[in-house]
Parts: sequence; C-alpha cells; structure tokens
Amino acid sequence: MHYDHPTLLTAADHARLQGLMCTMIGSRTPLASLVRRKLGSAVLLEPEDIGADLVTSGRLVRFTIDGEETEERVLTWKPPKRGDTSSMSLLVPRGLALFGLSAGQFIAYPTQGGRTEHIEIKDVLSEIEPAKPLPAREEVAVHLVGSADANSPMALR
Repeated sequence: MHYDHPTLLTAADHARLQGLMCTMIGSRTPLASLVRRKLGSAVLLEPEDIGADLVTSGRLVRFTIDGEETEERVLTWKPPKRGDTSSMSLLVPRGLALFGLSAGQFIAYPTQGGRTEHIEIKDVLSEIEPAKPLPAREEVAVHLVGSADANSPMALR
C-alpha cells in the first residue's frame, strides 16, 4: 500500500488550509500535523482540472476505515455538528485526511487517541453542494500571513 500521495487542491482550498494552519501555530495535535502534511504535499490545480473522483468540499465520498467500516459522507468546511451522520467537517482529522485524495488512494494518520487510522477512498459519488469561494476577509488574512511582500510568488490574490 502506498500512502504518500500528493494532495490535489484548488488555490481557494489551499488558502483555507493555510488560514487554518495560521490558527494552529505551535500546535502538536493530530489535526495540526495533518494540516502541515496536506500543505507540504499540495499540488495546486485550476478548478476546471479537478476530476470527478477527487475528494473536495461538497462531494459525497465513500471510504473504509481500517479496512472494515464503510461510510458515506459529504465533506464540508462547516464546523462539526453533534449527531450529524450525513456530512463530515474538514475541520476534524478524519475529514481532512480524505481531502485532496482520489478514489483508490489510502492514507494513514494519527488519531486523538494515539492510534493510527487507515482510510481508503472507495468512491467519490457526486457533488452535493458546490464549493463556495472564500470570503474576502479570509483571502486578505491568508495573503497578509502568507507573504510579507505582495509581489512575492507566494502571495495569494
């Protein structure tokens, strides 16, 4: 099994991850580790180049956990809600682990409890809620943190 896949993202999703990472500076939680890992392996794609089998926000994903339990969830940037069994927040480690992978790929990541969870993407079934662009204030915040120089190639606009 190969676990080191690139994380395929749009520029908007990359900016969201950078913004999330800025809230976790110095954190050693599994979520912070996963955000760093996703950003470190990110490959940016134009929205029109995103394949139908890529796990992105708003898509219904079927996956297995530790080769046993199969789940289907719609990924969302919204915070997790207690008792919600139809969606999964990208602000929790399991949701973020799925993000940017394609059908047939695997990922292993540490959980809050200290064990390693193995997930396989079985299928990306459909786009339920189209991804929304970042609000202007998030774009500005990421731009200011991500680059001290507006002319830098790393500046997001």
